[in-house]
Amino acid sequence: MFGTNTSDTDRGQAYTLEGLIGAMIVLMAVLFALQSSVIMSSTGGEGDQSVQEQIQQEVQDSLVVANQEGNLSEVVRNWNADGEFENASQPINGTNTYTVSEFENESKLGQILNHRFEDPRYNVELHPENGPKRYLVRQASPPPSASIASYTVTLYDNQTVTSSSVSKELHATDSDTRIVPREYQDETPVYNVVEVRVIVWR
Repeated sequence: MFGTNTSDTDRGQAYTLEGLIGAMIVLMAVLFALQSSVIMSSTGGEGDQSVQEQIQQEVQDSLVVANQEGNLSEVVRNWNADGEFENASQPINGTNTYTVSEFENESKLGQILNHRFEDPRYNVELHPENGPKRYLVRQASPPPSASIASYTVTLYDNQTVTSSSVSKELHATDSDTRIVPREYQDETPVYNVVEVRVIVWR
C-alpha cells in the first residue's frame, strides 16, 4: 500500500514537471513569435529603404543618359519669346510647365522616366546658380519618402536657345524673357550652372 502511494506521488510530480516544461515551451514560442514580428517589421523598413535607393539610382542613371545624349542641356534652354518653356501648357505659379506627356515629347529624360516607371509621379525642377527655382514638370507636392536625384548642367554664352521661336545665343537673349538668368559676364564663357533635380514618388 505504501509503495502504491509513493508511485502515485512520483507520477503526480512527473505530470507537474511535464506541465511546467510544456508551459515554458509555449511561453518561449510566444516570445519568439513576438520577437520575430519585431524583426520582420524592421526588415520591412529596410526593404522600403532599399527600394527607395534603387529608384534614386535609376533616376540618377536616367539623368546621366539624357545628358550624354545632349538632351538635358537642350531642354533647359528650350524657352520661347514669352519666357515660357516651348510647348508647355500647364500653368503653375503664373508660368507654364510641362505635363508628363508633353515632357516625354520634349525630352529624352521624360521618355526614360515615363517608360521606366508605371504611372510615374514626379517633379522636375531647375535650380540655377543664384537664380529662382523653375519647374519643368510639377505634378504635386512630394511626400517625405520621395526619391531625389540631380545632375548639374553647365550652360555657355554661345549656346543657342533651342525653341523654334528664339534663335539667339544665350547671352544675346532679352533678360526679361530668360527662364535661366545669366549669372556670369564677359570674363568667362559660362552663362550659368543649373542643377536639374528629379523627385519621384510612388
